[in-house]
Amino acid sequence: MAAIGYRLAALGDAAEIFDLLKALAHEIPLLLDTLEREEALYAAIRNCARSGESWVATDEAGRIAGCALVEPAQARRHYAEHEVLELRYAGVAPALRGGGVFAALIGRVLARMLPVSATVSRQNRSGAAARLEGLGFRRTEGGEPRYRWLPGGKLAPRSQNRQL
Repeated sequence: MAAIGYRLAALGDAAEIFDLLKALAHEIPLLLDTLEREEALYAAIRNCARSGESWVATDEAGRIAGCALVEPAQARRHYAEHEVLELRYAGVAPALRGGGVFAALIGRVLARMLPVSATVSRQNRSGAAARLEGLGFRRTEGGEPRYRWLPGGKLAPRSQNRQL
């Protein structure tokens, strides 16, 4: 397998990350049928890159071939209290799948030892839900499939799960 590099995402990576997510849109799924939706995704990518919590995987040529876009959750958050990270988007280029790139990206996010939440669409065809569960995320109660990882591998009490 080719040598893969990992680094924090930078604001200048936004266009390349956008191209990757656009190529993976049919699996995630992402609806990018209008300019407004494309602009909203691009803005979300920039916010995640700006947060200092997102990671990219690069191939031997230095091109972005995977990403884990993360930002601090804003709901019920006060400065420096109750910090929770929200995994907004994650994906790996098909050519690099099966080599642990997704797990390595998520592992870098989890290394912060903060709770991480993610929503996976019911229409997702990438296998993200199973991969997250394999990395220690647990499905929480409620409508849209949400997953949560807590430091130490403990599942949040039911009352916290409902707050997500």
